[in-house]
Amino acid sequence: MAALASTTLPPTDRIYLSYEGCFQLTHENAKLLSYSITPSVDTEETSNPNEPVKVDLIFDRSPFHPQGGGQPSDIGIIVDNISMASFKVTKCSFSFATNLVTHHCVCEDGQPSFNLEGENSWKLSVDEETRLLYSKYHSAGHLVDSAMYRLGYELPPEKGYHFLDGPYVEYKGAIPAEKRDELVSKLKEEFVTLCKEDIPTTICMMTKEEAEKELNRTQKNFDFEVFSDPEVRIVGVAGFRCPCGGTHVRSTKELEDFTVTGLKVKKGKTKVKYDRIKN
Repeated sequence: MAALASTTLPPTDRIYLSYEGCFQLTHENAKLLSYSITPSVDTEETSNPNEPVKVDLIFDRSPFHPQGGGQPSDIGIIVDNISMASFKVTKCSFSFATNLVTHHCVCEDGQPSFNLEGENSWKLSVDEETRLLYSKYHSAGHLVDSAMYRLGYELPPEKGYHFLDGPYVEYKGAIPAEKRDELVSKLKEEFVTLCKEDIPTTICMMTKEEAEKELNRTQKNFDFEVFSDPEVRIVGVAGFRCPCGGTHVRSTKELEDFTVTGLKVKKGKTKVKYDRIKN
């Protein structure tokens, strides 16, 4: 059951894209624009009225970071400020075609009801512990980039995988076999140095022309033609700047519990693995 076709909706205002918004975990007064309820697979004879109901919700604004860019989705709670109905957010997704964030939820209060015509106010709350953990893993991946450049390895980054199950950053180019062990040791040391320097994270918007001039000054690191919008979000972690839509920590000091764990080269690409330090 759908309330409104998504093609008629304005783009979601993604709060987390700005610097301060990156650390805003709650939005008190969001407006619900569209919803859909997944029908139960049970028959009428076997349906359980207490069974959780799956619901997809779209709002005008949201602090939730959807899965993408190598980072997992935020989770959290959404509450109808009028009925006080509560929805558990299990995942969020983003459509580049419509610029909409969809919140995939579960309602454990029975069959929910929605009113898009009358008073409409919702509280969106991101789970703080999970957001911080995902932000750390993402920022630590960017710290790998900074460490590589500081050590003189200016390989163009091609892919970042910042999930908890084996995070890594992949680069175009192969590190010679005789230098790999030494590089891993130096990267570990550079991680410690960068964290001690307590370097603030920066987030800004640039035109594609500005980003091309600033970030591809010495070599072609990024292809800004793949971006459809005229402006690109640029994140700087430990001084290394790159296009990124994810969430991050405020400073490298928060990454003291991360380190480089290994390096692998295959088919002309170098994969640098990192993770939290195991106690």
